[in-house]
Amino acid sequence: MKVYIYKIFERFWHWTQALLILFLAITGFEIHGYYELFGYREAVLFHDNAAWAFLVLIVFAIFWHFTTGEWRQYIPTTKMLKEQAQYYITGIFKGAEHPTNKLVYNKFNPLQRMIYLGLKILVIPVMVLSGFAYMYLNYPNMAFELASLDTVAAIHTMGAFFLIIFVIAHIYLTTTGHKPMSSMKAMLTGWEEMDEKEAKELIISSMEHNLQKTKEQLMSKEDSSKFLDDALEATEKKMGINKEHQFRDVIANSGAGYFKINARGNFEDVNKAWVKLYKYHSPSDVIGKHYSLSRSKEALKELEDSFAKVMKGETIEHGLVMRKCQDGSVGYHTITMTPCTKDGKINGVEGFILDVDAKNAAAMQWDK
Repeated sequence: MKVYIYKIFERFWHWTQALLILFLAITGFEIHGYYELFGYREAVLFHDNAAWAFLVLIVFAIFWHFTTGEWRQYIPTTKMLKEQAQYYITGIFKGAEHPTNKLVYNKFNPLQRMIYLGLKILVIPVMVLSGFAYMYLNYPNMAFELASLDTVAAIHTMGAFFLIIFVIAHIYLTTTGHKPMSSMKAMLTGWEEMDEKEAKELIISSMEHNLQKTKEQLMSKEDSSKFLDDALEATEKKMGINKEHQFRDVIANSGAGYFKINARGNFEDVNKAWVKLYKYHSPSDVIGKHYSLSRSKEALKELEDSFAKVMKGETIEHGLVMRKCQDGSVGYHTITMTPCTKDGKINGVEGFILDVDAKNAAAMQWDK
């Protein structure tokens, strides 16, 4: 499954930065005399121009990170740090599941956050400052006097080696994604290949983030809840999403017995599990009939009291209830009842029952 996760500028910035770092390394090491490719004079010129281009890219990247909120990606955290380290040391070679998933504001795992943050606030600033000193600092002069630029050159070269190590490790780690080349393709196209679980968590986090952002930007706290409910309902209608049908699909296949009773006390809906527990043939045997058919005379009073409380807005949970089945036998179950509302008014109750076998029922009664 593919999910769009990397924006256009994010991809442009990533690849442009990578190419500039590579070009700066090539020209820089030629300036130091490790090999001859462009010639010393041209290498210096190319290196200076690439450095200025890199500085311009940094300015735009900083602006983009803060205007989009992407700076949050680099906030360090120790959560799952140990698990992530163990994954890279041993788990990755045993086919272990990745301990973290990519989310809207969690694209980087804990180790990546720390490494990338260190790169941005330590290594790159050192490279920029030492590079400018190397290019423009005249010595000795009246303002600032140095015996030589050997120290600056050493610091700049050391930073270059750190960047090369980072790039090599970064390229290797790109092969540890869903497939060996999936991370590389994602940074080219923006579409990350994920399994169903990862994609679901990413989409949920994206929806949560967008809703929270909308709430903060458009409304006060006292107005937010009703506004979001109405906005979500309108959006679902436009997209053809029917929550009622989705809910019905879930409860129809549930192992728990579901029921819905209107304000008059008559059954409006029951699922197959409820029918089976009460030993009826089909829901039509129950729909429209009063809830009293499911209790003996002795147990009916408790159900009536519970029904009255739920109609006033309470949620009722019973540890053990005895039911009267259609064939005259009895069974035991736990029950949860909650209010049903429409237009802000309670118009009935609904809930679930979970079967309890005779041995467990006897034990529960004994505990009481």
